Amino acid sequence: MKDRIQTTDATIRQAIRSRLAASHAGEDAVIVDELKVSLGSGRLDVAVINGRIDGYEIKSDRDTLDRLTRQSVMFGAVADRMTLVVGQRHLQRSLGMVPDWWSVLLSTTARDGSIRFKMIKRGRLNRSQDKIALIETLERDEIVAILAWANLDRGFQSANYKVLADRAAASMSRDQSALSVKKMLKIRSRLAFDFGDLAFGRSVIDCAVPSS
Repeated sequence: MKDRIQTTDATIRQAIRSRLAASHAGEDAVIVDELKVSLGSGRLDVAVINGRIDGYEIKSDRDTLDRLTRQSVMFGAVADRMTLVVGQRHLQRSLGMVPDWWSVLLSTTARDGSIRFKMIKRGRLNRSQDKIALIETLERDEIVAILAWANLDRGFQSANYKVLADRAAASMSRDQSALSVKKMLKIRSRLAFDFGDLAFGRSVIDCAVPSS
């Protein structure tokens, strides 16, 4: 095993984005990098936003697992599904660190440099999303917009972030807020896609747009 080529964040990220783009081609979905959660204190490495938020956390052979327990709590408040994409070095230890609803996808590097994936554990839907955590993936003006969609913005257009987030959480059901958040994240993503904005740190993939 000494000659095994180590995986890196960059090589896994490129491969997982390509894999997701192929599997969601033609769908009303966007693929983004670095989705902020917990008011920016955490970031999902890669997320697919369609009818769900499917998150992918990368732990390559060259990474550490120091933050994984904390990340699993933050991401569990937001994502509908989560997949840990892990290098061989961390596989066994990581299996005991993530919640049982997470999927685990092993990533290895072939001799030709390509990334290979193997599903180790298939997860399930998350039943413990937190409404306020979902809302807090949005920027202030985006919360104003989702309140306006629900006719809940009157008298709140100039309120501060916390007041707006509390207003949305108190006035909208979890399903309503989840749908609104995903709709708004798609709008943000497509604006970034159209105008080259770095809202998500790297290029957005709009799966509804045929690749050139």
